[in-house]
Amino acid sequence: MRHCPNIALLLAMACLVLVACTRRQPVSEVLPSRVLPVVRIDTRKPVAIDREHWRAATIGGDLFAAQSDISIKGRGNTTWERSDKKPYRIKLDEPVDLLGAHASKHYVLLSEAALPYAMITTVIGFEISRRMHMHYTPQVKPVELVLNGDYRGIYLLTEQVRVEPGRIEVAPWPRNNSWNSRGGWLLEVDGWNTYQRVNINSRMGVNIPVEYHYPKTLDAWQRRYITDRLEMIDRAICTPDKSSTDWERLVDIDALAKFYIVNELMDNCEAFSGSCWMSLGAADTAKLKFGPVWDFGSAFSHLYTDNPVPECFIYDNVPSYCSPLWLKELARFPRFQQCVRKHYRQFKQSQGDRLDAFIDGFVHQVEGACASEARRWPDSPVADLRGQAAFAKQYLKRKISFLDSQWL
Repeated sequence: MRHCPNIALLLAMACLVLVACTRRQPVSEVLPSRVLPVVRIDTRKPVAIDREHWRAATIGGDLFAAQSDISIKGRGNTTWERSDKKPYRIKLDEPVDLLGAHASKHYVLLSEAALPYAMITTVIGFEISRRMHMHYTPQVKPVELVLNGDYRGIYLLTEQVRVEPGRIEVAPWPRNNSWNSRGGWLLEVDGWNTYQRVNINSRMGVNIPVEYHYPKTLDAWQRRYITDRLEMIDRAICTPDKSSTDWERLVDIDALAKFYIVNELMDNCEAFSGSCWMSLGAADTAKLKFGPVWDFGSAFSHLYTDNPVPECFIYDNVPSYCSPLWLKELARFPRFQQCVRKHYRQFKQSQGDRLDAFIDGFVHQVEGACASEARRWPDSPVADLRGQAAFAKQYLKRKISFLDSQWL
C-alpha cells in the first residue's frame, strides 16, 4: 500500500522554496576589501533597478552616521548598456555632505566599467579641472559598493551635475517661469536620443542636439529663446571673419578656454559633442558658460584612430564616433588662441602639469581594493589600476610636451 505524503511537510517545503525565490540572495561571495569606505544600499522591494524609475531604498556604511532613506535608479548610456557593473544615481531624503564640499541630496555612483581607462581618466580630468580653477569641478571619492548584499566593486562617488548652491549657480525660475525673473538654464550638448532637447541648425551643416536639464520643462518662449540664442552663437562662431569678436559678447571666453584645455590635456575628442555641459542666463547680457567637465570615458581618444599618438589636437584626426563641432571653428580665432595660451601658461606656472604625484596617490589609496574588484569582475579594467596609471602618466607626458611646443 502506498503511503500518502505528509501534507504539512509538503507545505513547509513549499514555503521554504517561496522564501528562497523571493529573498535577495547575493550574486557573489566576494566581500569588500574595506580599504575604501563601503557604501551599502538595499532596495525596499526585490525589483530590478532601471534608468526610468526611482526605487525606494536605504543607504548606510562608512560615510553615514545612521541608515537613511534614499531613492536609486540607473544612469548613463554606454556603461549602462555595455557593462554588468552598472552606474547609479542616488537621491537622499535629506541633504548630507558626503564629499567635504556641501550638503546635497543628489549624488552619482560611477562604475567606470565600459571603457579601458575610464576610472583613472575621470579622476585625473577632475584634478586638472581643479588646477585650472574652473568655476566648478565635481568632487569625487572612491568607494566600494554593496547593493542588496552583493559586492559590486570599486565606484567613484561624485556630485550630480545640477543647479544648486555650490554646483551650477544660475538664477532660479519661479513656479510660473515668469520672464521677468530673468532665470537661467543648464544645458548639455549630447548625441543620445532624448525628448528634452532643442535642435540647433548649425552653419557647419550639422544638427547640434542640446538637452535641457534645468528647468525640466520649457515654455514655448523659453524654447524659442534658447534656440535663438544658440543659433546666434553658432552664426558668430562660424563666421568666415575670424578677426570678429562678436562671439565673445555671447560666450564666456575664459570659461571656454579652460574647458577646452582640460579636455585637450586629456585628449578627449568627444568633449564638445558628448556630455558637454553649459549654462546660460536669460538676461540679454548673459554669456554662455562652458563647464563643468564631466565624462572622460573617451579620453586618450587618439588611441582609437589610424594614427594612435597624442601629438595632435582633439579637433584633428578624430575617431569616427566624435565630432569637434564648434571647436574647430573656435581654434581659428586669434583671440581664442591667445586666451588658451594665457590660461595654459598659468597652469604650467602653478606646477599644474606635475600630475604624477597625484596619480600615484590615487593608486596608493585604491590599489588595496583592486583584488576584490578583480575577483568580482575578472575582466574589469580597474583591476590593473597600477598599469593603467603608468600608461596614463606616459600618455600625459607626451601630450603636455606636444602642447608646450604649440602654446609656450
